Amino acid sequence: MAQKDDNSTDIEMQQKLSKDNESPPNRNASGESSATDDNPPAPPKRDYAAENAETQAPPEYASVKKRKKLISFPPRPEFVYKPESTAASMTCLKNCMIVVHLLIWLLGAIITALGIWLKVDKDFWNIQQELDIKQFGVSTTILIIVGVVIMVIGFCGCWGAIMSKIWMLVLFSVVMIIIIILEVAAIALVWTTVASESMQEDVKLKAKNALQHITDDGKKKYFIDLLQRKLQCCGVDGPKDYSLDPAHPMPIPGSCLPKDSLTPYEKGCYAAVIEFLKSKAAIVGGVAVAVLLLQLGVLVFTVCLICSIKNSATNVIF
Repeated sequence: MAQKDDNSTDIEMQQKLSKDNESPPNRNASGESSATDDNPPAPPKRDYAAENAETQAPPEYASVKKRKKLISFPPRPEFVYKPESTAASMTCLKNCMIVVHLLIWLLGAIITALGIWLKVDKDFWNIQQELDIKQFGVSTTILIIVGVVIMVIGFCGCWGAIMSKIWMLVLFSVVMIIIIILEVAAIALVWTTVASESMQEDVKLKAKNALQHITDDGKKKYFIDLLQRKLQCCGVDGPKDYSLDPAHPMPIPGSCLPKDSLTPYEKGCYAAVIEFLKSKAAIVGGVAVAVLLLQLGVLVFTVCLICSIKNSATNVIF
């Protein structure tokens, strides 16, 4: 038993000496252990933020220009690819814009045709010549020019929407803004001019002057008869205008008489013209407001299409 205890004591002493002979690990000045063959260094921590910032888009978008915000891989929840829905919405928007621009082109064609018709219409030409109002002739020319311009910009907008040409859509938007401003200014100018008392008195004076020389000129007689027959009126202020000159009284023309009657119309043609214009003012104003709203809507849709074309470069929804 004594021999067995001695052997166990010797083994414990040998193990203790072997532990003391082992070299301690190398440490640097900060107390951290340095790398050796027996003690390899710890792997560095991965910087996932830097990796996500350097990750490129998938191969199908490799030709697209690099954006400020790139797609992470694996994708984070806030970056979601929806190429099918984006393409479908853009196609729908383009189709709507094509239809609207075709309507604008059609509107320009109608305005141009109206201006040409007023330019060549015999009755309108006689009214212009008899009243000596040069603004009527100028207005028809402006109407034709505006119609042609609207047709051109409608074509440019339609072609830009079909071909997804951003510069054409931007040009269309700028021209549309200018046209809207000019239209509002023109409406305000016409309204103030027509509503002015000086304009009304000038028209009345010229009408009475034309009435006094109705027998001297066949064109004036044709104009007066046409006006009295269409508006069912007589004279400027009434039938008394034909007897203003006692030395040379004029007979009341047949255009002042109703059908199957010898009693002339009591209403003057000036008041009849004013009533006619007022009755059509609501229609004219409604059409003008509708055109302006249509142009504003087209402008908004065009801006949306421009933004959609730019964003479709990556088909990414942020």
